[in-house]
Amino acid sequence: MALQVRSTSGQSKEYLSSDERRRLSLFQLFGLAAGGTIGSGWLLGADDAYRKAGSYAPWAWLIGGLVMLIVAGVMVELGTAAPKTGGLIFLPLQSSGPLVAIVAAAGLWIFYAINAASESVAMTKGLASIHLTFLMGAGTALTAWGWVCSLALMAVISATNLLVPRLVRIGNSWLTVVKVVVPLLTIALFVASGFDHPQGGGAGGGTAGAGGYGAVLAAVVDSGVIYAYVGFQGPLDFAGNVRTEGRLTEHARLRWAVYGTIVGTTVLYILLQVVFSSRQGQVQAQWSPGNPDSPYTQFAFASSMAWLGWCLRINSVLSPMGAGLVFTHALTREVATLSRAHLTHRGLQTMRTTTLRGRDVYWLVLAVDFVVGVVALLAMGGRWHTLVAADGVLTLVVYAVPGVALVSLRDKLPPVSPSRNRARRHAAWISFVLIALILYGAGWTDLWHGMAVLAVGCVLLLGFPVLARQFPTLGRFYDAREHVTRFRRLGSDPAAQAAACLLGMLALLLVCTLFGNPEPGAPHRLAFYLWGGGVGATALAAFCGMVWASRRHIGRVEPLLPLPTSQLRERDRGRSQGPQR
Repeated sequence: MALQVRSTSGQSKEYLSSDERRRLSLFQLFGLAAGGTIGSGWLLGADDAYRKAGSYAPWAWLIGGLVMLIVAGVMVELGTAAPKTGGLIFLPLQSSGPLVAIVAAAGLWIFYAINAASESVAMTKGLASIHLTFLMGAGTALTAWGWVCSLALMAVISATNLLVPRLVRIGNSWLTVVKVVVPLLTIALFVASGFDHPQGGGAGGGTAGAGGYGAVLAAVVDSGVIYAYVGFQGPLDFAGNVRTEGRLTEHARLRWAVYGTIVGTTVLYILLQVVFSSRQGQVQAQWSPGNPDSPYTQFAFASSMAWLGWCLRINSVLSPMGAGLVFTHALTREVATLSRAHLTHRGLQTMRTTTLRGRDVYWLVLAVDFVVGVVALLAMGGRWHTLVAADGVLTLVVYAVPGVALVSLRDKLPPVSPSRNRARRHAAWISFVLIALILYGAGWTDLWHGMAVLAVGCVLLLGFPVLARQFPTLGRFYDAREHVTRFRRLGSDPAAQAAACLLGMLALLLVCTLFGNPEPGAPHRLAFYLWGGGVGATALAAFCGMVWASRRHIGRVEPLLPLPTSQLRERDRGRSQGPQR
């Protein structure tokens, strides 16, 4: 099916894309959103939150959900105004130019690939709890067999996406139903049985945090809370595929899927944290973070609900696998968009290299993504917490860019009321600043790991075209446009200026974190707040600078934006009626 886009001059163009088929139902959109969100975070994050914030830990999940709701609001506004599959890369490219798009693409590509690696480690940990103890060594370390298992599970996730995409989405949707039912059943049974500690609960094990405002903020940024919410953007990765017939419009379907997932998971995670905080005393004698079982599984066995414990053990494998499938499936479309824009090798999206026995499958993208995931898994020692920390940093960098695109493209998007335009603008800069503050709160160790990974991705995407030009042999295998030289025209090229604002903000964020928050969980110190104020001011200035440069770029290069369905129908209706006399 041809994708209709419009330029600022009002002319329409067509780009052939087999991805733009409007066939995703609301059920499948919920499967993408909830399937990506409900992974391993809810199984492994409650203990860290409790250790930092104690009985205040549920507030960390509430704050994390509210922050993600603001960020999601910006992304949904952009995704519904310009619905495009692969839009997390395509739309920043149209608003701010190729350099900002490459930074976003580097973060998104590695973020999605690392997710598959982290979920495979979580699945290995889940299998270790089912009497396969030889997979895990002391603490959370993988044994040699654990490494083999994690790599094999990553291969399974990639290979599953070689199936017909429709089957993958339907299968994931029903798997998501199971992933939602199990934690809901867990909450209901523990609430019904009361919160009294059973006989035999001993002392020792986990210790509750001190609580308080500072501890809650530390738990939000450094306990897997933010990581547990990421993944809601799955429907936005496929915004150009949303079904349009029926009572609900494509816009309504996207909003229901994204907002419903965030609100629903916020309630779910708060209730799970309440259960954890109320029940943790009964398993202190036998459970620790190094135990392959999740705490809820231990709660079930300690409460003589062995059948529930086995359900949770099975779910500890199925839940991460479902999230890995969603991210791997979505990444193929984002990389294909990057390839169509010639920002990476064009062979990653051509039919000649992406068709398997007549099926539209991005097998070459899947192979490259698998290699990226393996490298990340090896580089980070197979440690789930390290993978999650790097993933969280990359996620937030990617989530910051759509706000700039939304404000920069406001004159090119379908018209809305002045009050809604103001709301979009305020939500965009607030989400941008909040993301910077959350990254600052994560602490130096987690932040520099994530930024180092982002830098490697940017260097590869920007450097390969230069190497391909200098070495013709490489150029025969890699054909992407060279954009890094645009930084030479920093004084006159608005696309380079927008990228410089983003990269400069990230560099200053690193400096502020090094001096103001070298270790997470230190918000009581005066230095934390002083440097944090600098982070907020820097982020706001960077946002304004990026919008200013992006709007100048739009004035020079006409953006090509997808036509919303309503406008397509009006245009087709006008064509069918013919010219009026």
